[in-house]
Amino acid sequence: MKVRSLFLKPTAVVATTLVIALSAALGAGLLPMQRAGAATAATTGTGTRERLGTVSATRITQEKISSIESTPDVGANAGIRPAAKTATMPDRAARLAGFKAAEAARKAAAARKTAIVALTSWKSAKVSWYGPGFYGRTMAGGGNLTPTSMVVAHRTMKFGTKVQISYNGKTVVAVVQDRGPFIAGRTFDLGPGTAKKLGFSGVGTIKWRVVK
Repeated sequence: MKVRSLFLKPTAVVATTLVIALSAALGAGLLPMQRAGAATAATTGTGTRERLGTVSATRITQEKISSIESTPDVGANAGIRPAAKTATMPDRAARLAGFKAAEAARKAAAARKTAIVALTSWKSAKVSWYGPGFYGRTMAGGGNLTPTSMVVAHRTMKFGTKVQISYNGKTVVAVVQDRGPFIAGRTFDLGPGTAKKLGFSGVGTIKWRVVK
């Protein structure tokens, strides 16, 4: 009768059940193990998160460093580009000096090639000129006569001989390329280009010498 009345009271039933459950848990050692497991899990989880965070931070830092090192500006700030420029300046100066020396040598060779070397002394001669009416005709030494042909005609001189002629303050070099003149007392017939450069026309006296 007492037992039945006890279970009929809800408050008593709940209290009794809790007491029994706590006693069983304490007796079996379940409660401390659960607490220890929870603490261990919490600690392990925290440590794992901390380690993962450290690894992630380290990886991000390394990626940033690699990205910065691969940037061209970093190389420039570190003095890489200025060093390269400084290294190439002597090379540029050497190449420029070599180019100037080669150009000077080329000009000197050209000057020597075109330099007039007198083979005979100056002489005076009576000459005439020819051109109109003969343009297009083949000269005795080869080639056709044109209005600009820098040639002279001589009766016996070797074809290709260079003759320097001076007249009224002007001097030119012409090549013996034709035969003439066929009038007594005249030494040369000046070709059209030669006469034009000298400002010569008709018959007159010039100074001449053979040159190389």
